[in-house]
Amino acid sequence: MATLTRAANSGSINTLAFDVQDVQPLDYNSNQGALTTKVYHGVSISAGNTNTIVGRIQSWQPDSYTREGIHLYELADISFGRPVEFIPGKTTGFTIAVTRAEVWSSEMEIAFGFGSTFNDLIDQTRPFSIKEFWFKGNASSGHQCWDYKGCWFTGKNIDAITSDGDGVTKVSATLAYVSRKKTL
Repeated sequence: MATLTRAANSGSINTLAFDVQDVQPLDYNSNQGALTTKVYHGVSISAGNTNTIVGRIQSWQPDSYTREGIHLYELADISFGRPVEFIPGKTTGFTIAVTRAEVWSSEMEIAFGFGSTFNDLIDQTRPFSIKEFWFKGNASSGHQCWDYKGCWFTGKNIDAITSDGDGVTKVSATLAYVSRKKTL
């Protein structure tokens, strides 16, 4: 069973205490008016071997359900020009697009388990793992964990810095991974 450490309570050198207040979980257990829709308010992303929450993630978009294939046609008066079968091919995708607000001394690569910031992506010399935790409010049976193995940064760039912006430095990155597996 996977465990999760909140950055606010962690004494790890790679995390900062943000003094974030815990929020009451959504109620999925009551008989009247209980939520049934899966919402992403209970999502937490952790990385590396410590399962420390990465934090300050603004958007998270895995691409894991893409498959190539070809349509098969035949010469026949009843099907000419229309496919008669679809032959599934290799799966593609295996990427994650993520945007994160940067935090001093806990920049994206540090938050994802590396000891320092990168000069460029060649500084990443080993893959890492990511866990995507879904919590169903305060329901004891409502949780899932997706484990992404063999992760590598394929792109990492600071979002535009503008004179009329909100002043928050955000970094957008793309990660490639080898496998995604439900572990809880």
